[in-house]
Amino acid sequence: MSERRARGSSPAGRGDRRTSRAPRRRPAAEVHGGADRVRRTARGSAARGEGARDWSERTIFGLSAGKAIILAMVICALAMTLAVPMRTYFTQRAEADQLAAERRVLADDIARLKDRRAQQEDPAYIRSEARDRLRLVMPGETPYIVQVPGIEAPAPAGPAAPERAPDPWYTDLWRSVSEPPPNPETPAPQPEGPR
Repeated sequence: MSERRARGSSPAGRGDRRTSRAPRRRPAAEVHGGADRVRRTARGSAARGEGARDWSERTIFGLSAGKAIILAMVICALAMTLAVPMRTYFTQRAEADQLAAERRVLADDIARLKDRRAQQEDPAYIRSEARDRLRLVMPGETPYIVQVPGIEAPAPAGPAAPERAPDPWYTDLWRSVSEPPPNPETPAPQPEGPR
């Protein structure tokens, strides 16, 4: 039995078989190699995670990159949501200003027309217009018209009618085909008298 104990067997006499789940001791060289492997793995993951960590550690206006992206998306959504109502608001304001200007012009026209109507209802104005424009006189008055030669200037010529451009050849051709030629006035036959 002493032999068994020397080999590292259990005192219960189970022999060399290792069926227990007790932690097994490893040699020191193996332990150092494992630690070295752990260090290499940690360095590799640190190198891989450095880019990811750089991205998450970056800040924009004091916010992390992820929060800044979410904030930018919210601001864009708000801008798109408010764009149409704002455009409608400004369009309606421009239309309201235009209608107010038209209203002022129409109010001025109404005031001018009311003044003219009041003027035309005045009998003195009607009399003066009848004398000046129509050369009418009141009953019992004698009208005199003085005509001095050379005082009246000849009437100005009206606007000259623009010269008509000649019709194109195909219009003349069509007119000659579609319309009958005009008959020249033939002299009426004179009755022959007795010979």
